[in-house]
Amino acid sequence: MALFRKKAPLSRTEVLETPQYGWIWKPLVALVVIYLLVCIVLGIWWSWTPSPTDPRQAVQMQRGFPQSVDTGGNDAQSPPATAPGEALLASNISILDTLLDKPGGYLRNDVMPPGLWLDNMPNWEAGVTRQVRDAVALLGESLSVGDAPLAQANESLSGDLESWRWPASETVLRAARNNLGEAFTAVENAAGPGAPNQDAAASTDAPASLDASALSDWLAQVQQRLETQTRQLAANVGQSPNGDEQDDSTPWLRIDNVFFEARGTTWALAQLMQAARIDYADVIESSGVGADFDQLVAELESSQARVWSPVILNGSGFGLFANHSLMMANYTVRASQLAEKIRNQL
Repeated sequence: MALFRKKAPLSRTEVLETPQYGWIWKPLVALVVIYLLVCIVLGIWWSWTPSPTDPRQAVQMQRGFPQSVDTGGNDAQSPPATAPGEALLASNISILDTLLDKPGGYLRNDVMPPGLWLDNMPNWEAGVTRQVRDAVALLGESLSVGDAPLAQANESLSGDLESWRWPASETVLRAARNNLGEAFTAVENAAGPGAPNQDAAASTDAPASLDASALSDWLAQVQQRLETQTRQLAANVGQSPNGDEQDDSTPWLRIDNVFFEARGTTWALAQLMQAARIDYADVIESSGVGADFDQLVAELESSQARVWSPVILNGSGFGLFANHSLMMANYTVRASQLAEKIRNQL
């Protein structure tokens, strides 16, 4: 019967005129699937928030002694004292190193997958770089040594940090990092002939303690940044910081962007405020704001608690789902209030 008749084989001419390419699709599909899986794994890995660096550890690493530093202070061989400005310089250097050397490197200017598809880490980087820029501007006004490298670093950080073409953002950030390293060396040299093993306070050539006016100006800038972040986080749920309803709520696709920018802001500020606690110790203690400053650092560190959800949730009240934006806003608003309180007492 015709129903079961075998199909006649193609002639040589027909095979040449109608080639069969069905076999090509299987390896192509397999390659695409493997590529997408690799991009997903890399995207998850690259989106992990890097660990912060203790300011004293950052100073020792910059001096060339990368041993671990026990901040408890019970070790007989405690690290040498730091000169004013060293902790902030070393912390900014450490933060820039983290941006450049973390898994995936600097992602804010990526134009190829998987970095092109990521938005959490680039927004986190935006919050970090803004705080580094403000801190470097403070150091330029406070330190009398290394002012030329600091001016160059400030100029580099004020440039385009989203450029992938010449000059690439990585080149700009690395140049700023090297300029900060030169400023650190200048501060070390100004600390006296025994630096870094000599106590900076015991040297007549050491720079004087940093003044309170520069710290107050920086805290005013920090307060403004935190208040801006608080307003943006509150807008994620359509509210103002005082709880009133508002119409200009954040689109749901940008809720995680705002959250991670605030998280990057507080991540950088936690390290920078610890460094300021060291560099401005005399000013802080004489003004009686030591406890408030420690509380400010604690609030910033608490904002870095692990987010267990794979996505940023926008729940409400005592419902089933958390509201990550309002939780972060609680930390930023308390931190901004503490920054204002400290600034008014300096």
